[in-house]
Amino acid sequence: MELEGPQGPFDRASDQTALTETLARNDSNLEETPRARKILEQFARRAFRDVSPEADFIDRLVSLFQTRRSAGDSFDAAIRTPLSVILASPGFLYLYEPGDEAQRRQLNDRELAVRLSYFLWSGPPDAELLQLAEQNTLHLPETLRQQADRLIADPRSDAFVAGFVHQWLDMERLDFFQFDVNLHRDFDESTRAATREEVYQSFAHLLRDSKGGRIGKLLKSDYIFVNGLLATYYGIEGVTGDEFRKIKLRADSPRGGLLGMAAIHAMGSDGIASSPVERGAWALRHLLNDPPPPAPPNVPQISRLDDQVLTTRERLLAHQEEAQCASCHRKIDPIGFGLENFNAAGKWRTTDHAGGKGRKGKTWEIDASGAFHKGPTFGNYHELRDLIAEREEDFARGLTEHLIEYALGRAFGFTDEDLANKIVSSAGSKEFAVSEFVHSLVQSKSFRTK
Repeated sequence: MELEGPQGPFDRASDQTALTETLARNDSNLEETPRARKILEQFARRAFRDVSPEADFIDRLVSLFQTRRSAGDSFDAAIRTPLSVILASPGFLYLYEPGDEAQRRQLNDRELAVRLSYFLWSGPPDAELLQLAEQNTLHLPETLRQQADRLIADPRSDAFVAGFVHQWLDMERLDFFQFDVNLHRDFDESTRAATREEVYQSFAHLLRDSKGGRIGKLLKSDYIFVNGLLATYYGIEGVTGDEFRKIKLRADSPRGGLLGMAAIHAMGSDGIASSPVERGAWALRHLLNDPPPPAPPNVPQISRLDDQVLTTRERLLAHQEEAQCASCHRKIDPIGFGLENFNAAGKWRTTDHAGGKGRKGKTWEIDASGAFHKGPTFGNYHELRDLIAEREEDFARGLTEHLIEYALGRAFGFTDEDLANKIVSSAGSKEFAVSEFVHSLVQSKSFRTK
């Protein structure tokens, strides 16, 4: 049995929340109704992110409290009903940025504090942000940069890392399939969780390293972040324990960068076999910022091949015989073939196998060579990774578009082209440090206006 929690399984004394702090601060000798009013006023202000509630709103909450007390509820039970109303109200559920939708306006400093905090912490601003907002100094470029750095350095920015990276890299696919335990026995739920954490840890490291956090290190690096479980899975010796740490790789290692991570390859499979199509499309979409078009309707099935035992390459090349499939598969499949040295669960291999269950099996040496569509050739996985690593600016552009979507809470549109170009140019002048993408966006007019 394993118990886990932020302060330990049973340590509740230090688990302070806005509610517990408010109740403790108002545990006084006041009459019940005045005490309830103070609690509701203070809690509502915290819930509404430093916006004072209307007096009429508080009056109605107090009336609810009195009704519950008259019905025989204790003070603690009676106060729950108005507190629940606060947490169900628009002031809590929505970020309050009122304005004329026909005309943009600059956010005030309180609104900017809230937007910045929800961007980098996925939660409300702390006392320091609110104090700077009250002093009307948060919007100053140097102050805003300092605060963005502070929020990034704080462990609460782990929520940004997990939320953004999950959306950016479409990591929900990691949970799509139950892996076949007979084929991938050691890819259990603990290993799956560790592979996901490797991706998050790698991005977080770059985000918090303002000098060496170059985005291109997600395309190729000479290190990885692993714990004992994942190191064993990768065949790396000398790593024990649950804590993730930075490990130097040997020169010929296939790990290092997103294409060396098991999570990425597990997403490009169905839990049984690898899918060069899924992997190739993912790389085009997320690494090269060159997404393939959606698959056409009524894609024909190659039923004539059902009774044949073919290599993965032979089976997919047959799709290119169909005119409606060829245009996309010529672009997608070669990249997927270059990643075939990783099995469905992201382990390195040199051979693959098909057949069995009453049919004669077939084992073959994996051929990871290929060529980009109208582009350079590669002889193996390592050469493919090197070619993709040279496309750092394309990768940076894709990151930028997703970062704009995440920060502004809407889809990237053609009106954001200039903003994206400025962010990529600004980050490029700082060697594409991940934090510079964040700073450039936070300083932009789009982030500071509604």
